[in-house]
Amino acid sequence: MIDVIAEIRTAPGTRQHVLDAIHANLPAVLAEAGCLAYRPSLDLASGLDSQHQDTDSLVILEQWQSLEHLHAHLATPHMQAYHRQVADWVIAVRLRVLGAA
Repeated sequence: MIDVIAEIRTAPGTRQHVLDAIHANLPAVLAEAGCLAYRPSLDLASGLDSQHQDTDSLVILEQWQSLEHLHAHLATPHMQAYHRQVADWVIAVRLRVLGAA
């Protein structure tokens, strides 16, 4: 099993557009072979001094059975369509692909 943290940086004022596109695509992603979890998340005000909050980003927490499943996910028609849909709103994507230590 692998975990993926995908941090998506959006153009100012466009985060909700990207989040709406993610939610529309969610059923197709969750139905993919090897998808164990796919959860979009936003910063939550916690009151902790060390917390960084960003109103122009969101994070997707993902779990996949294998790297092969992750690669297959990225090549699906629905993910290709999603990337085209959000291209004008997304500034950068930073991925962390993690395995058990």
